[in-house]
Amino acid sequence: MKTRGRLTGVQVPFRSEKVLLTFEVDARPEDAEAFRQYEDLDIAFDKHREKRGNQANALLWACLGEIAAALRMDAWSVYLYMLERYGCYTMALVKADAVDGLRRVWRETRVVGERDGMAEVLCYYGSSTYDSKEFSRLLDGVVGEMKELGLPPPPSREMQAALAEIARREEKEREANG
Repeated sequence: MKTRGRLTGVQVPFRSEKVLLTFEVDARPEDAEAFRQYEDLDIAFDKHREKRGNQANALLWACLGEIAAALRMDAWSVYLYMLERYGCYTMALVKADAVDGLRRVWRETRVVGERDGMAEVLCYYGSSTYDSKEFSRLLDGVVGEMKELGLPPPPSREMQAALAEIARREEKEREANG
């Protein structure tokens, strides 16, 4: 079961090395009760993040499609290029023979240097992992690329609606996090 909720209690029983946590969750009681039969459960929890709407994602892919058509490329290749220009990444230092394995895990990678038999690799996150601010930067970059190519940017009302949606979600996330 994966659900949204909030932590309502933390207790440390006397002389115990274990913690008792209490959660209030968005689930039907019978669904939660079904888990009592299991002796052990795998449990994970993290800070809630609002997901981006489909409108912003659809706008990104429409823009990528326009660029791809103008450049006679496929949209996926343009997407990977845009991730490298405007996306989020981390740096990894791996053995040179491990680069191929790294490429299977990350959306896009680029070897930027080598030292002492190790490869320095930029590892780019896919846009589905981006928060509102990161996605907005990517979308702004893609729209800027469209303008540089002489392509008409998305109709301003669509763009404004998508950016407003991103801003609303970002504000809501900020309020939730204090």
